[in-house]
Amino acid sequence: MAESKLAHRLRVGTLLTMGGFGVMGGGLLAPALPALIEPFAIDEASAGLVLSVYTLAAALTLPFTGLLLDLLGRKTVGICCLLIDGSFGLLGTTAPSFGVLLGFRFLQGIGIAGLIPVAMTVVSDWYEGEQRLRIMGFLSGTIAVAAVVIPLLGGTLGEISWRHPFLVYGFSLLLAPVFFVLVPESAPRTRGQDIRARTGAYVGGLVRALKLQAVREVFLHSFGTYFLLYSLVTFVPLFLSTAYGLGSGVAGVAIALNGFVAALVAGRAVGINRRLGRRLTLVSGYLAIGLSLGTIPLWPGVAGVALSLVLYGVGMGVVQPVIFNWATTAAPAGLTGSIVALFNTLKFIGMTAAPVALRGVHAIGGMPWTFAAAGAVAVLWSLRAAARSG
Repeated sequence: MAESKLAHRLRVGTLLTMGGFGVMGGGLLAPALPALIEPFAIDEASAGLVLSVYTLAAALTLPFTGLLLDLLGRKTVGICCLLIDGSFGLLGTTAPSFGVLLGFRFLQGIGIAGLIPVAMTVVSDWYEGEQRLRIMGFLSGTIAVAAVVIPLLGGTLGEISWRHPFLVYGFSLLLAPVFFVLVPESAPRTRGQDIRARTGAYVGGLVRALKLQAVREVFLHSFGTYFLLYSLVTFVPLFLSTAYGLGSGVAGVAIALNGFVAALVAGRAVGINRRLGRRLTLVSGYLAIGLSLGTIPLWPGVAGVALSLVLYGVGMGVVQPVIFNWATTAAPAGLTGSIVALFNTLKFIGMTAAPVALRGVHAIGGMPWTFAAAGAVAVLWSLRAAARSG
């Protein structure tokens, strides 16, 4: 679609901001969980429910978000997601009990989980070819930076009060009118048709789409990529604490290093993909991630760990834009929103699975085996990419 440079920049800026907000669901509150224990009289395990109910809401509702994206249009769904996220996020500051807080978080998860799918779908609607891949690179880079900066913000605010991190979600309410003005509808709702008939046709088309190898493959890569990301985010802080006696602040900086490198590399996604092609790009990225994870516990000092984190950032920066772009191009006509939403559903499942699966490994073999297992998963995904990602 033709557009002026100013309209392009404003639209892309709005979508990148939406993508950044989309990673605040868990990242903003995770460092502040200890601040919830005393005011709500709960234990540490219960505090973690604030994160898991959000993930559950995302996994349950994202397929329906995709349905609404294709039936009602991108603009309507995008604005609703921003309003739900901001409203229930702010309501969290008023929760009189932990049960009510969990209810607010579940409802908030319905909105915040849709932000990245909306941004990805609109980018797919408006841009094509290398320009689309370039903007997907910017989007994945923004998400990578936000994923490491936001926890630092959440930890700082949580030290002041458990309520303060929830206030940040209110910025979604400010973004909603900006989105309304700057992002025109790119898939308008068809009028005069029976919603039930359209939904039936949609579901039938979706079932057929899920039979396509390309769709199944990109879903698998979504799960694997975010399994690997949360392998790093979950266990690197623990490793730095037990092996080197470093606090959460240093751990946050260490993870931020990985995120910034990923953002820099993701911004060059077009050139990398042009030189290597999708198959070799994915294989190279996963191998870099696997080498990084496998070497983290082997270094004699923190400087070596930092090198591994840089290598991890390179790998993630290479992989993310490719699978983001693949998710939009693999979708049959008329089903982009739903395929992107399901793509993000697999992302949340991968994020949830990593800590659970690797904690079992940690209980048996300790930290070296934990990172070795995560590295082995990355190698497995590289082999899968070599065999299937044409």
